[in-house]
Amino acid sequence: MNLIDKYLEEINTIRELIKPIVDEYYPSKANREVISLYDLITVGVLAHLHFNGVIKHTYIHFIEDLKLFPKIRYNKLIERLNRYEELLYRVLNFVFEKLSKGEIKIVDAKPIETKELVKFNRHKKRGESSIIREEESVGYNPSKKAAVTR
Repeated sequence: MNLIDKYLEEINTIRELIKPIVDEYYPSKANREVISLYDLITVGVLAHLHFNGVIKHTYIHFIEDLKLFPKIRYNKLIERLNRYEELLYRVLNFVFEKLSKGEIKIVDAKPIETKELVKFNRHKKRGESSIIREEESVGYNPSKKAAVTR
């Protein structure tokens, strides 16, 4: 059994596992995308199973090298993963319960800065992550009302 057959078998197993959860949240507009929501969530799960959550390595290995999924730009993949990250997180918890692995790590899920990304930022069309943030939220946040009364 070669490497691609092994991965295809694993991908089919993951799709069967995640089917009930994804069916519950499947939006009607997801059919218009290049990569289906099932494939997108499967890529996210494979990132956590094989590359400790590093999406870039998963993209290079599974999409560019092995061509197991439809060709999509990396930034578009990250944008969609951020859009459906709560669904991905729920699926990952379910899959790791089934596989009895352990903690879930979310690593390297920020897009690469390009001209197109700058245009998205300029018009605020790029999706933002509710879990991943640029700065850590640790410490004391002063009240805005206290600053106004001074």
